[in-house]
Amino acid sequence: MKNVCKKIVGLSFFCALWGCFLAACSTVVDVDGDAVLSPDTNRTIVHRLYPNDKAKNDSSAANLARGIKLVVHPGVSYSLSFDIDSTQPPPELQLFRTFGLDHDVDRLGFSKVRTLSPEIVGNRYVYKFNCEEEKMSIWLTSLGVNGRYYEGKVKNIYFEGVGSYSDHFSINLVVVGSMERTLDGMDVEELSRYMLKLFREKYYGVTIDTLYLSYAHNHPVNGQKYLANRPWVAGFDSEDYFVSDVAGWPEDGLRNALNIVLVHSIVDNDIMGLSNLFSGNMGMAGGAVVIGEHVRNSSGEIQVLSSKNIASTAIHETGHFFGLRHTSTTWRDLNQVYENGKDTVFWGDLSNVEDGLTDTPFCPVVLKNTLYRRASVPENFRSDIYYRKKVNYLAKSGFDACPDRENIMFPVTIDEDDKVSFTKQQMDLVRSSLMIFPH
Repeated sequence: MKNVCKKIVGLSFFCALWGCFLAACSTVVDVDGDAVLSPDTNRTIVHRLYPNDKAKNDSSAANLARGIKLVVHPGVSYSLSFDIDSTQPPPELQLFRTFGLDHDVDRLGFSKVRTLSPEIVGNRYVYKFNCEEEKMSIWLTSLGVNGRYYEGKVKNIYFEGVGSYSDHFSINLVVVGSMERTLDGMDVEELSRYMLKLFREKYYGVTIDTLYLSYAHNHPVNGQKYLANRPWVAGFDSEDYFVSDVAGWPEDGLRNALNIVLVHSIVDNDIMGLSNLFSGNMGMAGGAVVIGEHVRNSSGEIQVLSSKNIASTAIHETGHFFGLRHTSTTWRDLNQVYENGKDTVFWGDLSNVEDGLTDTPFCPVVLKNTLYRRASVPENFRSDIYYRKKVNYLAKSGFDACPDRENIMFPVTIDEDDKVSFTKQQMDLVRSSLMIFPH
C-alpha cells in the first residue's frame, strides 16, 4: 500500500509565463492616435489568468489595472469580466503582446494589441476579443480611465475562452533512458497499454485516440543526447525537469500529441510527477507531463513503482496540464515565490483555497496539515509529499475523512483505491481547455 502525492512545477516554457521585468514602451500614443496606458514597469508582473479557471483569483483582480498576464491561444474567442463598481466610470482594457529581448533575458518587451471598451451585462463589465496569434502567447493588461490606472474595485473576475479545436487527443509516451519492469512486473509496452486503458476510463468526457510509444534515443534531432542503456533522472541529468529536448516529434500523430515523458526518477525526494498548471502547449517543449518509474522516499532510498502508481500519477498530472487544480489546496500551492536573481516576488493567491468548482468537495484538513506548511517554495514548485505507509499516515493526518479523497485531483493518491474519478465540472473544464489548445 502506498500513499502518494504529486507535484506541479512552475518551471516556465518561456520566462513570460511566470515572471520577468518589463521594458517600457517608448511611445505613449499608438498609430491610431489612442493613448497608451502601459503596464506598470516598476513591478514584476507575476499574476495571471487561465481561461475557464473557476478559482477566485483575487490577486489577479487586484492587479488587473496595472498589469497581469492572460494566457491566450490562436483562433480562440475570449472574454474578461468583473463586477461593476458604480463609484467609478467604465474603464478601458488595453492588451499588450509580449516578446523576449535578445540583450536581456530577464526582461520583456511589449506592444499594444488593442483597446477595448466594456459591454455591460447585468452588473458586470465584459470585454470580448479574439486572439489572432500564430501560437500560444502571453498578453499583458492595463485598465484605465482617461490615461490613468483604474481606481475602482475589481471583484469576481472571470476569464473565459471558447475554442473550436478537436476534443480528441493522442498521447506520446516518451521513454528516456533505460527502464526496468514495474513493481508488478510490467515492461514498458505492457505499461503503455495499461496507461491507455486507464486514461480512457478516467477521461470519460473527451476522446483519447491512441497512445504512441516513443524512445528518446530515437528522437530525430536530439536522440544522440540520450543513451538507451542508462537511467535518466529528471532534474539531475539535466536542469530541465521536463526534458524538453524530446518534444517536437515531426511524425503525423505525434506532432500535436500530449507528451508524457517517462524517466527513471525525479531528483527531488517524494516526487513522482511534474506538470505546469494549464500548460497549453501540445507536442512542444515545456508542454510535457513528466513521471518517474521510481521515487526517492524522504531518506533518499529509491523505490520502483507499480504500474498503477505510474499511470495514476500521469492521469493526475495531465489534469493539471488541462487546468485542474487540487480539490483541496495545500499551503505549498498557495505560497509561491518567483526569484529572478534580483528580487523575490510572492505570486501565490491566498484566495484560491478552493478550485471554484461546485461538485468537488474541499477538505480543510489538508490546508491545516503541518506537512503542507506555509513556506517559501524555490523554483516556483508546487510540491506535495510521498508516503509509503498509508494507514497510519491517513489516520494521523485526518485525510481519511476528507470528502474529496476519491477525486483524482486530491493531492494524495491512495494506491489501492480504484474508485477515484473526475467530476462532471472537472471534465467540462478539461474539454474546454482541450478545445483551446491547438492540436
